[in-house]
Amino acid sequence: MMAWVIALTPAVQRFDWGAPEDLPHLLGIDSDGGPYAEAWWGAHPLVPSGTEEGTLDAVIARDPVAALGAEVAESFGRLPYLLKVLSIARPLSIQVHPTAVAARDGFAAEQAQGIAYDSCARTFKDDSHKPELLVAMTPMVVLIGFRPASDLRHDLESLGGAGALALMKALDTGSVAAYVTAALDDGHLDTVAALASLPEDADGSLGGARLAARTYPGDPGVLVALAMNAVSLAPGEAVFTPAGIVHCYLGGMGLELMANSDSVVRAGLTSKPVNTALLRRLALLEPTIPVRPEVWTERGVRRFRPDATEFCLDIVEGGTVVVTDGPRIVLALGSECEVATEAETRALAQGHAVFVRACAGPVTVTSQGVTAVASVPHGRD
Repeated sequence: MMAWVIALTPAVQRFDWGAPEDLPHLLGIDSDGGPYAEAWWGAHPLVPSGTEEGTLDAVIARDPVAALGAEVAESFGRLPYLLKVLSIARPLSIQVHPTAVAARDGFAAEQAQGIAYDSCARTFKDDSHKPELLVAMTPMVVLIGFRPASDLRHDLESLGGAGALALMKALDTGSVAAYVTAALDDGHLDTVAALASLPEDADGSLGGARLAARTYPGDPGVLVALAMNAVSLAPGEAVFTPAGIVHCYLGGMGLELMANSDSVVRAGLTSKPVNTALLRRLALLEPTIPVRPEVWTERGVRRFRPDATEFCLDIVEGGTVVVTDGPRIVLALGSECEVATEAETRALAQGHAVFVRACAGPVTVTSQGVTAVASVPHGRD
């Protein structure tokens, strides 16, 4: 008999910016002292979660309608979202995600070239865009989108030096786009050094760029960080990053829910390959206001509804939520939670997750600690 509720084993990513203890503590595993950066719960074909029935993508492929529901199976053909927990010990890359059209075109081009999925020359791991929602689990500072040119110019004036003067000239003649090109192409490492020498009490974008400069000395991506909006998130607060918005996370732990994609274009602050020309082509190089997603709070449930067709998120803490249909992933982030369908009731310990097939019908999640429920935004109570 087909199981309606399936236990998931996360795929753990050990990127060099990860912290050594936070994810092992959440997942209840021993740490070897190395970095644990991300845990993935989902069905991305390159890094799927495990189940007792095989990898989650294979489980879904055996009966997509039962797993996803007819509407989601027809619209997406796969689980359309990916749930992650990030543990960030030092700033991760300046990056951007492609639009749906750019992702399809880029993936097709790299397929035609025969570039292996695991090659460092590969940028487009799939043909999907990657809008993403970040909910802070600890205090976090994130850099997202570009700030007004006047604010950036003020900070460049305070830094002084030949590099800052050249960057101001680029900013004055072509605004943010010209500044980003000058920063990435010309280096201006004297300005990077000036940022690294700022006092510890530097805050906002200057503080973020200072941290980046001290972590990645000699990396011109630091100057892109200086141009970005710095957003402080308290636990439970969120930002939404559409395609084309340059972003960078500086530290802390966060829950991410995104379209089921791993296509990332980087321009610095990383040991991974960078492609500054492609980033400039894909990115929105003008000032923007960081997007705070719509959220409703009712009886211990916070409902996040970003502008995405692939996913939405409920955070349950001291309450109960009912998600009526579609494919759902339930992840216990705090104390034990209860997951109930018509056929069974299951308790989840901290760090454990389940996939609830669409054919299970409504699922009721009750939690006193923090529990995340990822689903597709349709047919909801």
